[in-house]
Amino acid sequence: MAESPSVQPRRTVGLRDVPRVLVSPRRVFARVEDVAAWGWPLLVLLTLVTLIGYATIETGLIDREVERGVRESIARIDQQQRDVVQRSELRELYDREIKAGEFNKLLTRVRVVGAEPVKALATALLVAAALYGFVALTGRKPEWHTLLTIVVLAGFVDALRLLVTLGLMLRFETLDVDTSAALLVPLWPTPEALDPKALAALAGILTALDPFRIWYWVIVATGLKVTMQLPGWRGWLVCVLAWLVGAAGRAGLTVATVPGAMSLGGGGN
Repeated sequence: MAESPSVQPRRTVGLRDVPRVLVSPRRVFARVEDVAAWGWPLLVLLTLVTLIGYATIETGLIDREVERGVRESIARIDQQQRDVVQRSELRELYDREIKAGEFNKLLTRVRVVGAEPVKALATALLVAAALYGFVALTGRKPEWHTLLTIVVLAGFVDALRLLVTLGLMLRFETLDVDTSAALLVPLWPTPEALDPKALAALAGILTALDPFRIWYWVIVATGLKVTMQLPGWRGWLVCVLAWLVGAAGRAGLTVATVPGAMSLGGGGN
């Protein structure tokens, strides 16, 4: 009696599928199962984001930008206060600006190296948890490992955005770069006619028009559809709503910086 051929177990997704998910998410997500296949991809994602932040520090752009700001502040103090205060008080003002610059350097380095991996981890967990709730509301059985695998693999799009941002920083030798339409705000015909808060809100909303953010949500929506967690229009609707909520959140954070130093750049999914 002939022995039946052994059935080879189907390989689930893993690290080798990261490049594939960027160009052919449907084929990758067709093999996703409700198992913890997200562990190594998540570890690599966090490591990659951390290394990009470290590379940003090594370029010296942070130090140059902060030092340039300190020089501008000192020049402004010199212009406004030179004939008003005594020499000793003037030196005190200079020292205060220099110390503030050193503190700003430290905070920026911590943000670049430490905050980005924390943000990547928090984004993966929060988005997966929100999707879990939406799937449960539709009456389907939510699969936590499946949803987290989809979100973690899609997160490599954001790592790619950070890498492109680093390339733009090196190309233009400035930290003030962005991959979204928020860069168009300074080109507004009459920006001085707008209220600063309205200008900040416009910049935050325009961060939604970022090819990498759109790419991220397209991959997530494809994964929800292929894995049947949120099939059909439901997955696309949820992802579009999440995309808009993210833009509104970034707009709120940007408005919160007014009347301080307003940043036109974006962040997070």
